[in-house]
Amino acid sequence: MFIILRRRISSHFVIQTQFLRPISTATTTPQNPSDQSSFFTVSYLVNSCGLSPELALSASKKVQFKSPSKPDLVLQFLRNHGFSNTQIANIAAKRPSILLAKPRQTLLPKLDFFKGIGFSEPETAHFLSKEPTFFIRSLDRKIKPSHDYLKSLLGSDEKVATTIKSSLSSWVLQFNLQRLIGHKVESLRKLGVSEGSIAKLVKVRTRSLCKNNDRFDEMVRNVIEMGIDTSSAQFANALHIFSGMNDSTLESKRQMFRSYGWSEDEIVLAIRKQPVCISISKEKLKNGLDFFMNELKWKPSELAKYPNLLGLSLEKRILPRWLVIQCLLSKGLVKDAVNICSVLKMTETEFLQKFLVKYGNEALEILKLYQHSLGQVCVLEH
Repeated sequence: MFIILRRRISSHFVIQTQFLRPISTATTTPQNPSDQSSFFTVSYLVNSCGLSPELALSASKKVQFKSPSKPDLVLQFLRNHGFSNTQIANIAAKRPSILLAKPRQTLLPKLDFFKGIGFSEPETAHFLSKEPTFFIRSLDRKIKPSHDYLKSLLGSDEKVATTIKSSLSSWVLQFNLQRLIGHKVESLRKLGVSEGSIAKLVKVRTRSLCKNNDRFDEMVRNVIEMGIDTSSAQFANALHIFSGMNDSTLESKRQMFRSYGWSEDEIVLAIRKQPVCISISKEKLKNGLDFFMNELKWKPSELAKYPNLLGLSLEKRILPRWLVIQCLLSKGLVKDAVNICSVLKMTETEFLQKFLVKYGNEALEILKLYQHSLGQVCVLEH
């Protein structure tokens, strides 16, 4: 067992860990110089950077300093450039070695770079506190070359900035991007994939391009075999979806469709129209197929034209709205045939207005049923 004792030394709290023994015999000051450095580092991280004792102990394993002079300069520099205490704490916890960096030589060029491509000062502080690794990446060997290559694909600094602000793509400038994805980009161009589709992959589906070359080529073949035109807007979506599926998973999904009587042509048609339908979980896919084919008696050829319906939530959208339509029909409030595809595609506001608000007090009981099915409360406004 051990206890943590706090002592004030040189205006810093020192967190001292030692085996449990009578307090009167405890050593209050570490004698080993390396221990002194460790205790001072932990104390500084807690008191000057705002880390919890646990995070400070963890961070002290990655960095050591004997005096506050260097980290004080870094903290003052960050504060002068708009970093909040919370953001500074995050940097210290994730990359404590930054506290020993030379502000003007190492940190300032990174701030200037991001501001130069369109980041505001608050955006720069927010981004670099989330991704402090950029502070220790080489500007000339890593960040700038990848930025230049990314800009050649996207067309402008504004689009580059938008891309790297995304949590999904914030890492792209940390590596040699051309070496990482250049082969794939050239392969796509040779296949006739549009620059727009390539840009879309880079902007929002970057990880799809980071598979090894053999796996990437296999993914492309799978998409092409589905009959998805390389020049179509769906090609990028399909490639991204296939990148997250192995062959056995893909085959198991196709087998699910076959078990409901779908032909290969109907399966391909659905995937071609809406590639995401093949990435739906097996449970969700089965529930959707059950409802549309067994409850509504749709044929595979009909559902294959609207595969996006399979991606909707059965509990939160399909069944509650279907219940409303059935009630309105039974009360005679709706007399004409209702296109269920249109009903399910509507926004919540559109649906409420068209099928509940429109009928006022006559639909109050139906509204209550709808509320109950959603597990929420909504109010009719006349």
